[in-house]
Amino acid sequence: MPVSVTIAPANRVSFSAACLLALSCSVLVPALSMAQEFSLPSTPPQLTLLDPVPTLLKGSAVTTNANTLATKGRLVEGTAADSASELVLRIPANSVGEQFTLTVVNDQGTQSTSSAEDGGLGKIGTTTFSASQLTVTAVSTTAGPMAFAIYGGPLDFPRPEDQDVNNAERFINLQVQALDTGLSSETSVTLLRPPLVLIHGLWASAASWDDFTPLINDPRWLISRADYSKIIGGQIKSYSPPLPSWARGSVANSPASALGFAYNAPTVLLQIYNFITSFKNGTNPANLPVAGVQADIVAHSMGGDVTRTLPMIAQFYHPTTFSLGFVHKVITIGTPHWGSPLATMLLTSNNECVRGVLATNGSPSFTSVTFKNGTTATGGVADLQGDGFGGGLSSALQKLQNPIAHPLPTALIQGLESQSQLDGLNSSSAAKAIRLLCFTDPLAKDLTSSGWPKIFGQDSDSIVPALSAVAGLSQFTVVNGVIHSQSSEELGFGPPAELDAAGGIPDTVIDLLNTPINDATYVLLPQQ
Repeated sequence: MPVSVTIAPANRVSFSAACLLALSCSVLVPALSMAQEFSLPSTPPQLTLLDPVPTLLKGSAVTTNANTLATKGRLVEGTAADSASELVLRIPANSVGEQFTLTVVNDQGTQSTSSAEDGGLGKIGTTTFSASQLTVTAVSTTAGPMAFAIYGGPLDFPRPEDQDVNNAERFINLQVQALDTGLSSETSVTLLRPPLVLIHGLWASAASWDDFTPLINDPRWLISRADYSKIIGGQIKSYSPPLPSWARGSVANSPASALGFAYNAPTVLLQIYNFITSFKNGTNPANLPVAGVQADIVAHSMGGDVTRTLPMIAQFYHPTTFSLGFVHKVITIGTPHWGSPLATMLLTSNNECVRGVLATNGSPSFTSVTFKNGTTATGGVADLQGDGFGGGLSSALQKLQNPIAHPLPTALIQGLESQSQLDGLNSSSAAKAIRLLCFTDPLAKDLTSSGWPKIFGQDSDSIVPALSAVAGLSQFTVVNGVIHSQSSEELGFGPPAELDAAGGIPDTVIDLLNTPINDATYVLLPQQ
């Protein structure tokens, strides 16, 4: 009995304590959990930069498929300032419906006021990116809730105030703020100059640019030289017009650069594409993975016509360029946009001897060639026919006047020879030899300081008429005291040539590269 008496109170106390403890837990534990929930530190939203090319594209635009946007794309740290490139912005969220405000912050640390200079924002599904601030909402994806937007790059690398002329890169920041917590973060975006491609002309090669200093050694640009000078003479079965018997063997040494625009443009386009790809993958002044779809072009002579032929190739407006093409802006140097009467004369029967002399020096003049596989191609000289005043244009030059989807912003450089450079013909041993050997040819007779200008009926750089070099337009840059090329020097015209450092054109090109494409210096070709 005593045992039962002492045990009962103990049981009652234990039961009461248990009830009190349970009651305490039911009240205090939720309160503690709530306190812990509100005291846990929140983290700022994080932004990821993605190159959408090619895995985030549907056609020529960024896909609207949220699952694709959440799981694909190439991580990058910047973009070329080429007016075409886009970055997909990916923001992980805590829940569907969470909202974020994105802001473009310029290099002064303030909200951008110019999408042309700093780039702009747009929602997924749009193709214009002009907003400096944008609010987006998280959606459900297979990788969790996420929000997305697109950043479209600046119109060009240089800005009108010249603050970028000495730089290889500049920066903007993208700020993202979570509206529910007010927390924010900033992600730096590196902006680079587009890759720069130099394109040589008729009968020339990549080596034509060897003296184009200081540009070719300038670390502000990543530079590549297109080259379409491969020897193709061994593939030629027949050609026209004929050559003298003593010059026919030289056809075997004919370079591809002796052929026309359409023949060489695909080769150049492939080289541009490969160069852009290398640039994107980190071979650039910042050594960073970046987005980029377009290149800047500096083209000499026929290289400018080849450049203008690129949009006629089906793959030029490829979806991976957002259907804008692979070219950002163009600078032409001594390009015969309206041809040259010299080309027309070279193909006539009464200048066969002069044609022979040029062919033996690696510069054959073809109307057309037929290859051993049965295909044909027009000659470069044939494509360059025109009177220099806008008339008598070859079929190839006529095609360049036709409208294209996106005209090319082009800065035109006109080179003009001086009288002293012309006078070199009178004492040149090469010019004298041609006059003696080809004494019946009109071109040989005109190879003097007084006869040569009559071929053009206007000023020239010894090869390209002044009006042709600027497509008859009034907006251009003139450089006096230069002749067309090293080949002109070999004929007896006095130096410097347009691609010689001493002529000053390399510095002029640098100035034009540092001029934004919305400046009046750049005209749209073709004119529409």
